Amino acid sequence: MNENINTELLIRYMDGELTEPETGDLEKNLDASVSLRKELEALQFARAATQSYGLKTRIGSIHRDMMHEFTVSKTVQSPVKRMVLAYVLRAAAVLIMLVGVSALYQYLTATSSKLFQENFRPFALHETRGALWGSLKEEYKTGNMDSVIILFNSLQTPTPEDYFFTGIALLETNQAPKAIETFQSLIKKNDSLKTDAFQEDAEYYLGMSYLANDEAAKALPVFQKIKADPDHVYNRAVDQWFLTKVKRAAR
Repeated sequence: MNENINTELLIRYMDGELTEPETGDLEKNLDASVSLRKELEALQFARAATQSYGLKTRIGSIHRDMMHEFTVSKTVQSPVKRMVLAYVLRAAAVLIMLVGVSALYQYLTATSSKLFQENFRPFALHETRGALWGSLKEEYKTGNMDSVIILFNSLQTPTPEDYFFTGIALLETNQAPKAIETFQSLIKKNDSLKTDAFQEDAEYYLGMSYLANDEAAKALPVFQKIKADPDHVYNRAVDQWFLTKVKRAAR
């Protein structure tokens, strides 16, 4: 294969456009070629970066469109039109460069704590009409996180909901190790009771707790599981660019 064919095949591979035989052959080549794997990683990085900034077309498509406009401009007779077109092309090139530089900076400076600070959002508790709230939930609703933790520690048989609200309270009060234990306990309790109360919420915030505790390597499989499940309530919160940065922080 020459370099251009490699790139085209890798792009089609990422788009899921290859046939099964083509996919099998390419994956064998990936296993055998370090340079091919590096090229695939570079393309995946470029795609993740451009998607995170809302650039929907591939870099290759942008380049082809620009070259097409440049070719067309040769037939345009008006000097003003040529100047405008040249300015637009230069502006587009600068924009692509700036996006790439910004994305590269974010990638290279990705750390667990930074990812947590940029992506953590407290769980919003919305009261349902007619619902009866326990004291722990009332304290959570009013933002009294210390009281939530104190009340939880006084409970003999906490419910999954109690575990979840307390886990968030622990995160809010910078107690990531205890938050990890609490979310893990909730997931185990659901397993033992054959229930799924706050299960998906606990999974997402467990990943966040690992980031807050500077354990990106443990957070990565949690977020990968969420990303792989299109029906997961936090699937959209875990995009490919976020995963790419978590992988970087996990190194």
